[in-house]
Amino acid sequence: MIAELLRHEVRRRAVGAGVLAVILGAFGALALAIAEALGGFIEEMTANFPDVLTALVGSNVPGGYVVGEMFNLVFPIAVVVFAIIGGAGALAGEERDGTMAILSAQPVTRARLLWTKAAGVALALVVVVSVNWVVMATFIAADATELTLVGLTGGTIHLLFLGLAFGAVAFAGAAATGLPALGSAVAGGIAVAAYLAATMLPLAGLEAWAKVSPWYYYLADSDPLRYGINLADLGIFTAIAAVVMAVAAGAFPRRDLRG
Repeated sequence: MIAELLRHEVRRRAVGAGVLAVILGAFGALALAIAEALGGFIEEMTANFPDVLTALVGSNVPGGYVVGEMFNLVFPIAVVVFAIIGGAGALAGEERDGTMAILSAQPVTRARLLWTKAAGVALALVVVVSVNWVVMATFIAADATELTLVGLTGGTIHLLFLGLAFGAVAFAGAAATGLPALGSAVAGGIAVAAYLAATMLPLAGLEAWAKVSPWYYYLADSDPLRYGINLADLGIFTAIAAVVMAVAAGAFPRRDLRG
């Protein structure tokens, strides 16, 4: 029964995940195709920028400015938005759509239902980032970029865990209240505030305060595009997801479900 529920959840997310995977893969290929042509111009333009501003625009990463823009801005925003929307709608969306009664009638506990739904969202995120990894790894294999396989894998894994953390916040908020819009709004608000904190506070000389933001541990803290995976940073994302999922696991079984 669990496998059937998981297949149902994967089917629900297949189109969205597939479309986003193709789009991000295309952006990744485009970034690596034009990175070398723009590299000299951007390096000249940012030569006198402060280090924090250079890091913000992404011109100091292997592969140069375009790759930095992809991993600093385009990829994380796309993945986090997808994770938040998917997380908020995975379980509470069944109540909103009036299909929760069908799921509740199945021989499965609420706890297993919750974790199966969460696993479906996580699998969709894995598909999205994996396709992009494959596309960009092809350029690395062809020696067409300064980005290394270690760096690409590090940036991709950090991207995945960032999405899982914010997706878990949205999932937990929606599961605990039965309101997908509330889960999306809370997670989205936190994501935007945290992004501004991680990017703006260092420019004001307040880098220490930026460390309260999950975005700080996505790229700025350990520079995974240069050095690969940092387990300590991934541990922070895992801790965030574990805490909010524990809240969801405690609240969801006690709620009066609608739909």
